[in-house]
Amino acid sequence: MIHDHSEGHIRFLQIHLGGDRNFCYLIGNGDTGEAAAVDPGFDSERFWEIAETEGLNISTILITHGHSDHIGGADKLKELTGAVIYGGAEDKISGAQPVTDGQIFPLGDLAITAMATPGHSPGHFCYLFEGRLVTGDILFCGKVGGTGSFFPGSSARQEYDSLHKLLRLPDDTFVFPGHDYYGGEGQRPHSTIGFEKEHNPFLTAVDFDAFSHLKDNWAQYKKEHDIR
Repeated sequence: MIHDHSEGHIRFLQIHLGGDRNFCYLIGNGDTGEAAAVDPGFDSERFWEIAETEGLNISTILITHGHSDHIGGADKLKELTGAVIYGGAEDKISGAQPVTDGQIFPLGDLAITAMATPGHSPGHFCYLFEGRLVTGDILFCGKVGGTGSFFPGSSARQEYDSLHKLLRLPDDTFVFPGHDYYGGEGQRPHSTIGFEKEHNPFLTAVDFDAFSHLKDNWAQYKKEHDIR
């Protein structure tokens, strides 16, 4: 499944390529043919074919975080395209160049800005361009990323702080998450900062204690509110 969010010369595809309802992303400049892949998923050859069909040349592979379902196709895509892989140094992603907060990746007259957002993993990054934010696993539609013993190196406190960093972005900033976790498949593949600020229960929590309490009792909360 491909959701095409392209506009003008901005090519932007949100793609399912396996995993646990994973989204991967292709960001490109239709005028110059320059492109970046974000979390390219498991089927690198299919991802490459999609880029070729779009007339895009992938020179950059951006990783939101080092979990296997997000880096699984990176090495193969690098082999196919010669692209350079970038990711958070704290996540120790094999073969990746380190990303720094605020680092800019140009695609002609388009620019992708890296935002350090640790919490779900120690080296988690989001990527912002042209009013669109690829959030990896820190912010989903209606949910946030997991923390705790199942995610080594994670930190609820860091995640809370990182989420509130994202909330300082304009309300009309589009949110494109790392998984299709809202309701049924494709029911809400993207959102906005403003909508999540008002409706995401983790972001309406009044303070960190309330945020942590919701995390600790998320299974019960989902049951009570019929959340999948």
